[in-house]
Amino acid sequence: MSASIRPLTSAVAILFLASIASSAEPPLPRKGPVIPNLPQLARKSGYIFSGTVKRVERITPAAASVVPVMRITFHVDKGYLGVRSGQELQVHEYAGLWQAGETYRPGERLLLFLYPPSRLGLTSAVGAMGGRFAVEPGGIIIVDPGRTPLRPEHGPVPSGHSPGRILLNPQEFRRAMRSALEDRP
Repeated sequence: MSASIRPLTSAVAILFLASIASSAEPPLPRKGPVIPNLPQLARKSGYIFSGTVKRVERITPAAASVVPVMRITFHVDKGYLGVRSGQELQVHEYAGLWQAGETYRPGERLLLFLYPPSRLGLTSAVGAMGGRFAVEPGGIIIVDPGRTPLRPEHGPVPSGHSPGRILLNPQEFRRAMRSALEDRP
């Protein structure tokens, strides 16, 4: 082999070996915090928004055959599905849920995934507390993976989620939400 071909042969061999090694590497994990089961939450939701609780009222049943209801009024800070930003939204929940610990307080800031209203006009958070996330000042969403009881419908439970809470800024959530809503049927 001549001296001028030897460096060329070595370079080709190195490139070939590097391409084989890089194709054997597993793909990198997805970067950035994620809300566990976001596509499932989005798929089951009729309303998705971040907002502030304005009023909470118990509606006294007019008759014994009427279910007791709580009326919650929200100011929608950012509407993602079924509502507009800036809107005032009133929802009605079965008052019995409040005995199970699902309550709202005036001034509380939340990101909510709510079921579409039932035939009776009632709704609640998707997956109970799994569809409800606290929002800090500045719009930072607090995700506590331990409070998301929904599991993926297919495949294993996602791994790699730390047991601690995840802080999501509004831009990260918007990107994740856009992707989840694109997957809705």
